[in-house]
Amino acid sequence: MVVSDSPIPLYLQIEEELRGLVQSGELGPLARVPSEAELSTSFKVSRMTARKALDRLVADGLMFRRAGKGTFVAQPKIAHGPSQLLSWSAAMDAQGVRHSTKVLGAGIVAAPTNIARDLRLTPGGQVVLVRRLRLINDEPAAIHLSFVPIRYSSILQGDLTGSLTELMIAAGARVTFTNDTIESVLARGETTRLLHVASGAALVFINGVAYAQDMEPVRHSEALYRGDRFRFRVDTTGAPDLRMEHKPDEAGTP
Repeated sequence: MVVSDSPIPLYLQIEEELRGLVQSGELGPLARVPSEAELSTSFKVSRMTARKALDRLVADGLMFRRAGKGTFVAQPKIAHGPSQLLSWSAAMDAQGVRHSTKVLGAGIVAAPTNIARDLRLTPGGQVVLVRRLRLINDEPAAIHLSFVPIRYSSILQGDLTGSLTELMIAAGARVTFTNDTIESVLARGETTRLLHVASGAALVFINGVAYAQDMEPVRHSEALYRGDRFRFRVDTTGAPDLRMEHKPDEAGTP
């Protein structure tokens, strides 16, 4: 219930009331939230006040709107580390998240210039490319691309819906260090279809190179994550290395 003479604004009281219902599980993931009109009647406030409370919850990512259908509780975001050193399967298993993988493609291809450079290969040299769609509760959540030197091609004989990390260890490539970058991008083209998101939806893009103990590059990875399904956790020890990199525009103008 809201208290009209409280110093706390009415819309904040309604927001906290709804937030509590979500946290308690009374309003579960994908549950329909009472409309502005229903909240207005229930809390005896104006529709503008009710709308402001809902707007804040939507902006916070706790809820989302569907045109013509109403407001719904968003699915909880999954905590995940941005480092490509982490195994997707192991990370999801550790959180008790039901997940699966669909292999979109796997085979031997000529390495693009940047991939050849990162893996210290001759330009145009062959690499193994594995492209996979990650699903959580049967819903698309991420796209992972892995480029691996041809000497580890035995991974193609393994189960690519499982852990690529384990397959690479079996092939003789144990990753001990990764150098990764992370940035936000907008969904475009085929990505929108694969991830079931609208064009322009926010995605998190992580790419990097994985190295063996002797600093030999053994994998170049690229991953696109749905921004509405993940939050990324960063752990640091000692003084973090903070560097700003200039990002040229699409036309390459500095």
